[in-house]
Amino acid sequence: MSHSELTRSIRLYPIYAPLAQAYFWLPVFFLYFNQHMPIEQVLRLEAIYYVAVVILEVPSGYLSDTLGRRLTLLISSVSAIFAYALFFLGDSFDVFVLAQIGLAASMAFRSGTDTSFHYDLLKCLGREDAYPQREARITRNVFIASAGAALLGGVGSIYALRVAYGLSLLGACVAFVLVLLFAEPDRESSSARQASGFFLQIRACLAYLRQPVLGWLMLFSVFMTVVNHIPYEFYQPYIQLLGAQASTPLLTGLHTALTMGIAAWFARQSIRLRDHFGTRSALMLSAGVQVVLISMMGFFFHPVVALLLAFRSVPRALMIAPLNAATVPRLQQHHRATYLSIQSLIGRLSFSLCLALLAGVSEGPDVGLSHMLLHCAVFAIAGCVVLAVIAVVIPRSQWRLTPE
Repeated sequence: MSHSELTRSIRLYPIYAPLAQAYFWLPVFFLYFNQHMPIEQVLRLEAIYYVAVVILEVPSGYLSDTLGRRLTLLISSVSAIFAYALFFLGDSFDVFVLAQIGLAASMAFRSGTDTSFHYDLLKCLGREDAYPQREARITRNVFIASAGAALLGGVGSIYALRVAYGLSLLGACVAFVLVLLFAEPDRESSSARQASGFFLQIRACLAYLRQPVLGWLMLFSVFMTVVNHIPYEFYQPYIQLLGAQASTPLLTGLHTALTMGIAAWFARQSIRLRDHFGTRSALMLSAGVQVVLISMMGFFFHPVVALLLAFRSVPRALMIAPLNAATVPRLQQHHRATYLSIQSLIGRLSFSLCLALLAGVSEGPDVGLSHMLLHCAVFAIAGCVVLAVIAVVIPRSQWRLTPE
């Protein structure tokens, strides 16, 4: 692949990443589904999406590592176009099932491949040292795009809820064109690669966990996947318990935009904080912020806490670039996407288990939410302490990055 084509891809990727994650539908998807079907079917649609993502997560990473990043991103883009077209035109449960599967495929085939593609491009050009700062900047742009998309989706949905999916369809089409312009990064030489089947690839990726730092980073990622979802899942019922009225597309769009806008500023500072405090301290800081928010939700019901929930995406903003910068260079090229997909899969399954356990401790509408949030707070505090202890035990010398 020519130098100019790789350089063009590096210029286009910071445009593609925000577009691919501009979810105009995020503030209104539940309202839109509920407009066409009863709440029981809405919940089934959500379950179908999560099951499909879990099924496709690791195979998509394996495809990326064996057949190429560009092809995998093309499949993701086509799946997004398919899904948004069905959401926009459809009005029945069966059509929305197909759309949810398409949306799950677009998420799964992009997960892990996008950041692997980014690092591979930079490494081909000898610019891998720029990866952490570029990841931070792109993460900031993703949050800014998410804020704008939430606001536009909320405003457009005042006219009709399907407008949010029409805007998402337009964004997906532009993202598809950008992927067509991407160049496939050079692959490792055949002598450096080890031909292996699907299960041997998984085994090889799990073997990385013998490295103490990668093992800790995996544990951290899984823990944060769980705790980052807790405020997201429970902030609406929490606010409702304080007496707030039912959400409207405009209000949910404004709230989501505010949350993403705050996170965007912190995302830009994430590598600066890492450089100042070190990787493990910066990551533990992100965990600590979320633990504090969850603990406040669990121990207090107060409007001030509801306002502070606008910071619920800050921990994710602080962790993405430092986590990727610490993980991706430690993986060989032909393992990267598969490993990151396994990491994502374990996180999703852990959160599903967490939801199942929380369902078992619920006891009635108001008391149930209070008890669940208290359990979440205790879990978050305990998990954060365990992560901190393990991080200190790992020798400082092992935290120094040794790329492939």
